[in-house]
Amino acid sequence: MTATLNNVTPRKAKSEPSAEAKAAAELVRLAKEQGLPLTGPDGLLKQLTKTVLETALNEEMTEHLGYEKT
Repeated sequence: MTATLNNVTPRKAKSEPSAEAKAAAELVRLAKEQGLPLTGPDGLLKQLTKTVLETALNEEMTEHLGYEKT
């Protein structure tokens, strides 16, 4: 007897991590190496979130004003 599998998709081969995933892994590695906590008030996550939000808000302001605010 032969079994047939219908509606089954083959597993995808593991692809190369994205540039973002590589950057995140490197940041975590460096934080651990330097003894920086990953979470908490002085942690990597808080610092990274702050930097990303400030950068995004500055870019939005530049786009809104039509020139870079100094």
